[in-house]
Amino acid sequence: ILVDQRMSMFFGSHRSFKSALAAELGALAAWMVFHAGDRVGGLVFNDQRIDSVTPLRSRARVEALFSRMVEQNQALQASNPDAQNDNQLDKALQRCLALAGHDHLICIVSDFAGASELTLQLLRRLTAHNDVIALLAYDPLALNLPRNGKVLVTQGDLQVELAINQRRVHQPLGDFLSGRLDDVSTLLRRSQVPLLSFSTAMDAAAQLRAELGKTARARP
Repeated sequence: ILVDQRMSMFFGSHRSFKSALAAELGALAAWMVFHAGDRVGGLVFNDQRIDSVTPLRSRARVEALFSRMVEQNQALQASNPDAQNDNQLDKALQRCLALAGHDHLICIVSDFAGASELTLQLLRRLTAHNDVIALLAYDPLALNLPRNGKVLVTQGDLQVELAINQRRVHQPLGDFLSGRLDDVSTLLRRSQVPLLSFSTAMDAAAQLRAELGKTARARP
């Protein structure tokens, strides 16, 4: 189980931040695997480090994975510097390749910010000998930008307030946010990794039950 806790995940306009949603989904996946009788391990990564928990069928090992999630989640703050390492997602996937040889079930929980052609290659290498599933954490603001109000955009120490009721602001910003989500979805489809999407506006467990129900109904 790979759980993304980078600064790109420290955002949410509704119920929770993407980082909190990812931690919830990672915890749910871990318990599901553990109660199915399988070993559980994972990687939790932020912009600076990647924490590894070796797979083992042990409640203590599951709790160790949760501890890494909580530690990294609580370290996220608005005052943290912007990411200096744009390829941290790829580094986490490379670490996963080194640890997962064959016949693993790999669950990647992320917003996939910074995904590139290298990300695509790494995903394809992972799927060659393993079952891989992607859980995409997104905020509904990317799909439906409000027509009124203001949005504060920050880049390091620079902050800009945008009046989104103005067409010249609303349309390009909406196109940018939705375009990023489309780009991620397209890349994951190209990698042939099954994609489940999860909104920060809804309960994680309810969404997971609904998505698994769709998967079960789609089976021949």
